[in-house]
Amino acid sequence: MTEQTQINLMLKAIENPIRRKIIKRLSQEPSYPLELSKEIGEAQQLVTSHLAILEKGGIVGSSVESSPSGPNRRIFFLKKSGSICLSFGSNLFTEQFLNFEVLPSELSSQATDFMQRISEIDKEMSESKMEPFSCLLQEIDEKIDKLDGERAVLLFIRNLAMKNATDDLKSNQKNHDERRILHYILNERSMDIESISRALNLKESCVRIMLEKIRKDFT
Repeated sequence: MTEQTQINLMLKAIENPIRRKIIKRLSQEPSYPLELSKEIGEAQQLVTSHLAILEKGGIVGSSVESSPSGPNRRIFFLKKSGSICLSFGSNLFTEQFLNFEVLPSELSSQATDFMQRISEIDKEMSESKMEPFSCLLQEIDEKIDKLDGERAVLLFIRNLAMKNATDDLKSNQKNHDERRILHYILNERSMDIESISRALNLKESCVRIMLEKIRKDFT
């Protein structure tokens, strides 16, 4: 599955506020449609229809469990984990799907420390581990907030740099398609003719001619 497909699936899943409520609730633990209906304050039929959409999109899964007081029940659980980073502005557009279902092979020293502390807490013999986990989660959240703040600053600066680059392109009297190609090169850091043609819906022959003209202008 391509990154773009994953982004589309995730955006479809979270576009509806009721589905976001369901996802938030299932992030805590699996649940039944009737239980979900009561806890998020929505009609059971509506919850069931949104669960069907989420299951079709691969966001949630389900299984049938026996009930001690009646017929078998279908229980739903979150099947997919991920994060979408979408940023846009007058001179900015970036989208990225982050998959954290599998731990990356390379970790920072702080991430390694966090993983080690989880292992240490699990080995503790105390009756409740809520306090050490609470402290660890607070530290992780503070780290995420710091990174998000730095990301916001860098995106602002990148947007400013792209604005200045765009103003320079206009002053150099580049035509519309030449500006589009230069924007692609700046954003994707690639001069691959096939990729540019596909992304911008331009004929490869036209892209090749314009790239040659751009190279001559820069040299």
